[in-house]
Formats: sequence, C-alpha cells, structure tokens
Amino acid sequence: MKRFFTPCPNESVTALACSVLAHYGCKPQNPTLLTADRLLFTAPRNVILLLLDGLGFDILVRHLPEHSFLREHLLCTLSSVFPPTTAAAATALETGLFPSQSGWLGWSVFWPELGKNVALYPNTDDAGNPAAPFHVGKTKLKTVSLPEQIRKKSDAFSCTAKTLSELTSSIRAITNAPGPHMVYGYLDEPDHSLHREGCGSLTAREFLREADRQMRLLADACPDSLFFLTADHGFIDVESLCLSDFEEINDTLLLPPSIEPRALNLFIKPGENARFLKLFSEAFKDSYRLYSRNEVLSQQLFGPGPAHPMLSRMLGDYLAVALTPLTLFPNRSYLSFMKATHGGMTSSELTVPLMAWRSL
Repeated sequence: MKRFFTPCPNESVTALACSVLAHYGCKPQNPTLLTADRLLFTAPRNVILLLLDGLGFDILVRHLPEHSFLREHLLCTLSSVFPPTTAAAATALETGLFPSQSGWLGWSVFWPELGKNVALYPNTDDAGNPAAPFHVGKTKLKTVSLPEQIRKKSDAFSCTAKTLSELTSSIRAITNAPGPHMVYGYLDEPDHSLHREGCGSLTAREFLREADRQMRLLADACPDSLFFLTADHGFIDVESLCLSDFEEINDTLLLPPSIEPRALNLFIKPGENARFLKLFSEAFKDSYRLYSRNEVLSQQLFGPGPAHPMLSRMLGDYLAVALTPLTLFPNRSYLSFMKATHGGMTSSELTVPLMAWRSL
C-alpha cells in the first residue's frame, strides 16, 4: 500500500468527500477520488461514509489481523491533509474543503480580529477562558457539512455517536427505510485511547476488533449499500519536550504557539528574528523544519486555493513542522497525558486506510 510522506491533495480524504458530493449532483470545490468514483458509479441505493478518528494505516495493520473484515476490504491508502489532526482533517472529510479553504488549521488558530489564539472546538483562549462572546469556529469559520449539502438532492444524515452500537443501530435504521440515503458517521475512537496509551494501546485494539465485528454484521444488515470507512489522520508515539523549558526561545516569541504541538505556528517579536532562528536551529534542526509564512503559502502546505480570506493573517512568521517523534508541547499540562499524537509530517500521521464494501 502506498505511503504518504507529504500531503497529496488528489489522493486525499478531501478528494473522497468530493466524490460523495459529486455522486449526489453537488458541485465540489476540489477534484474527486477516482477510486471512489468507480464504486459510486455502480449507483448504490445508500452511501455510508464512516470516520474512525485516528485510525491511521499503521494503527490498522498493527491491531487487526490480515484476515479481519476491515483489512480484507482495504481498498487503498489515502493522504490526510496537513496538518494531520482532527480539527483540520475531519473538517476536510466532512466538507470537501482543505484547511487552506476552511480556515480550520488545527486545534487552535490565531484569530486576527481578536489578536489571540482560539481553541476552535471549545472556543477558549490560551488561558482556558471563553475566547469571545460568540463561537469563533461556528461563526467566523462556518462550513457546510456533506449531509447539509446533499440534503438538497437526497435524504442525508449525520450520525455522531458515543458508541459503536449506537452508530451501527442508527445506520441500520436509516438504510432500511424506503428510498436512497446518504449517511455520514463519526466516532472519536481509537483517537482518545491512542493519545493516552500510545500506539500499542490495548484499549484501542479491543475497540478495533469490536469495530471489525460490528462492521461485518452491518454489511449484512443494510441492503444495497456502499460503505466507505476511513480516518482523518494517523498516530505516532512521541518523545516529549516542553517548549516552556527553553527560556531563550520563549523570550523571542510574541505569542504562545498555535495550531498543534507538531505544527507550531510562531509569531516572533520585532528584532528577534535572527536570534530565534539561531536558537531554534541549534535546539531542534534535526526534528523540526521551519517554514516561513511565504513558504507555507507558496507551497500550499495547508492545501490548494482559493484560500480562506483570513489565512495569511492567521499565519505567524514561521511554522515549525515535526519530522521525528520529538514533540514540543507548549506547556506541561498538555504534555502529561500525551503518549502518542499527530499533526506532523511523517507517513504514520499522514497515511490513512480506505476500506470499502458493498452489500446486496
């Protein structure tokens, strides 16, 4: 199976989402995935797109045997977007937009109008306080999900469940009702377990083996249905350091870092650029690659255009991208519960599986 060491837009989770949109007569903003287009051409009555958060290709083959249901239905591998993290990549799969287009760059973003970092999901600032009297992500970075777009053409549903059983029960009920349906389903595992227990997590293994069993049963219970199951990103076990321990480097920073620990968005104090570059290179040159703002934009690191109108203003002077397991956590509380994470530029983080199967 192909491994991705840099993002590949035409073979990405975004392209998969665009194939589903195109199948229902919507006009996606980005190219589709040819492999998915071929399966969708068979005109199934129901299309189910499932996301298991954090189920990278390496995690799949590590925890499920070769003859498991999901591995037997492994169609190909896909590229996550950059950074390979839930806020950016799940949003890409849920909307058909790259982070460059949606503005969902990672866990936290610098929001220019507020002059501070905002954690997008909880809508909090670096101190954990409400970032604004409104939800920045839902208002300033508002997106339209696949089911919302498809609903104009066909019945479409979004299932964000707390358990596998709840998810599969919802899908079974929807697909057995009369008429065609599109279903998007999401679960936050194995991501939650992998963060806390590492890539060898026994909890994650038990979850995936149960998921394998339930997907096999679901395949027999949903008539005339095409299933796609994929992930938003993979995982890597980390060697943790705390950025706050590097006092000289911290002294050059204008703001706390944003985006992700493995994709650090850095604003440098006026007059401190040369000192920052020297100190950062001496400490981390083999573990992190520094991209200037211009390089991030010209290389379309967050994806192709048309870019979100605030993108360039959201970016700092440099983006520090992790290339090895070494991870710079901004504070010790963040570091303490992360045995594995994602967001950097390694194949383990960027390469996700695409499973597909068709029921009769």
